[in-house]
Amino acid sequence: MVGGPSSVSDFFGHLLGLLRVEALSPRHHAVFAAARTRRPAFARHATLDSVLSAMADAREETYPEREALTRALVAEMQASSSPAWTAGLAAAYAPMLRRLRRRLLGSAVPREDLDQLVLATFLSVARAFPLSRWGDWTAVRLRQQTAREVFRHLRKERAEQHETYTQAQLAEWLPDTRHATPVESPRRPSVRRSFVKRDAVLVHLARATLPHSDVEVLMATVVRREKLRAYASRLVEGDTTEVERVYQRLKRQRTRLMQRLRTQAVDTAAQPSSGC
Repeated sequence: MVGGPSSVSDFFGHLLGLLRVEALSPRHHAVFAAARTRRPAFARHATLDSVLSAMADAREETYPEREALTRALVAEMQASSSPAWTAGLAAAYAPMLRRLRRRLLGSAVPREDLDQLVLATFLSVARAFPLSRWGDWTAVRLRQQTAREVFRHLRKERAEQHETYTQAQLAEWLPDTRHATPVESPRRPSVRRSFVKRDAVLVHLARATLPHSDVEVLMATVVRREKLRAYASRLVEGDTTEVERVYQRLKRQRTRLMQRLRTQAVDTAAQPSSGC
């Protein structure tokens, strides 16, 4: 288990609390005042704090107003780069986000990654939400789509952790995985002096013992020398929040991988040569 209910409440709740503070910051008052002239749903609310209070009223008779406020928040978030709307929407849906986060207690994914996953997925779904296509049940659709995307991501990550590459697949990437001699590569540097040499990485790959996701990170950032942030950007294609989340996850993943490979390099060096 990643953590108990109190850890989720303390950490994730604190994160959502910070977003609420950001949304209600005085520097965003002018942003909300301007939006009131564009969004009829905001007309009776003097401040964003008033909007959040209305969103917290879960009585059945208040649903029509909450639906209208949700659509106005999403519309402003999609149309504006102001962090007021991103933070405001997250604060408005904090109860839903907490419930979803608590459902992930048994995941093998690190807790901080789950926090980022839930929040980033919700905001990504909101940014892409087709307001013109779906004119009702906005709150329900946001909740369902967010949960669906979170669990889809976790299923994919779980599958990648158990998938390994075959020798044939490795051969396609690395046609010749023999150790390079000094003549073949006189200036070949070590991957990172504090970790392992490239030869040790290739030895480990040849054994096909690494999970699918580890091999992809290794091929991109070690063998092809691609920058990790560039690799994350290529995977996500444009969503800044998602790029940052993926980058942080990959950074931790690569650190753990390099530590494993360093151990593997020591073991390999200690073994007698097979003469291949």
